[in-house]
Amino acid sequence: MSDSEKLILLGTHATSIHSVLFDPVKRTLRRGLSTENLPKQPSWVIKHPLHPELIFSNGWVDNKLFIYRLNSSDGKLERLAEANTGGEGPTHFAILPDGSEVIIAHYRSGSVTVIPLRSDGLFAASSPTPERIYNGNYSPMKHWRQESAHMHQVVIHNNEILVPDLGSNKVYRYKWDSSKKKLILLAEIDDGFEDGDGPRHLVVHPSGSHFYVLNEVAGALTIHTLPSSGPSKLIKRYSMLPPNDDGRRRETGGAEIILLPPTKPDGRYLLITSNRDSPNEEDTLALFSVSQNDGGDVQRTKEGWIGGIGKHLRAVEQDSTGKYVLVAARDTGRVVILERAGEDGLQLKEVTRLEGIESVVVPLWI
Repeated sequence: MSDSEKLILLGTHATSIHSVLFDPVKRTLRRGLSTENLPKQPSWVIKHPLHPELIFSNGWVDNKLFIYRLNSSDGKLERLAEANTGGEGPTHFAILPDGSEVIIAHYRSGSVTVIPLRSDGLFAASSPTPERIYNGNYSPMKHWRQESAHMHQVVIHNNEILVPDLGSNKVYRYKWDSSKKKLILLAEIDDGFEDGDGPRHLVVHPSGSHFYVLNEVAGALTIHTLPSSGPSKLIKRYSMLPPNDDGRRRETGGAEIILLPPTKPDGRYLLITSNRDSPNEEDTLALFSVSQNDGGDVQRTKEGWIGGIGKHLRAVEQDSTGKYVLVAARDTGRVVILERAGEDGLQLKEVTRLEGIESVVVPLWI
């Protein structure tokens, strides 16, 4: 690994976590090492906030969470510990900033669980106790994808935890009570969600004034207020689908949403959402700009969409600078690095690509 290369881990829908190395100087992308024969579907991968050599990944099928040590600059992982997650289909998880707890969202059981961590970053328990298992308030929905609760993401913002529930058409707003060691439910946000929206992932404006929801089933972006007190309100919605996509039924729709910083002092944030499984030959990224000062000021960019990457755009993530974005087309077996372009940094252009890496669903820039 050269001094200029950036290591990126790639979680999959298979039984491997791959690695690739991106060189922004030479503008190249090459394969690193792969960790093989892992539990099925290591489909979400994160770093510990205080011990960055510790990598957390799920075993979606086996309902487990694993901790690995990143042993080499080429991406090889050594398993250190495992825990039962206390739910079914652990899909997404995040660690509190102080490293004390990992919070896990489960798709199949529609629950959120909390497992304590030791000061060295490893598990302090082999599974969550019953009082650390939280179920949402599901009511029957009409859409076939919303037959039960489906907790899909854990977003930690300041002292709060936001959890979108695709099945219940709502976002749960929690607070972690560090003295009582429990999640406190602050609100169930459902204003503006329509039948068949399916909130999957979200991001929060850096000011904390608004949040932006990628609705998987409808292929829609919704913009909501996030007041310190009182109810959240929907203020705007956009279709994420390009004009040549007729929106016909597909098994899955939108997948990922990220917010990139401005490229100049008076610039705008770049909000990216991904579409997948379009009836067209390729899927697209939808591009929006967001004001620094007014989180409710969201506009579609002049470019609007970018294609040419492949099918099933599930993995989308920026590097630490916000200059580069990795996108993986799971079904095409392709990984593409894009960079910010244009006077305001609101366009994306391809830097390099790598073929033959199948089933990639999540990137983690190291």
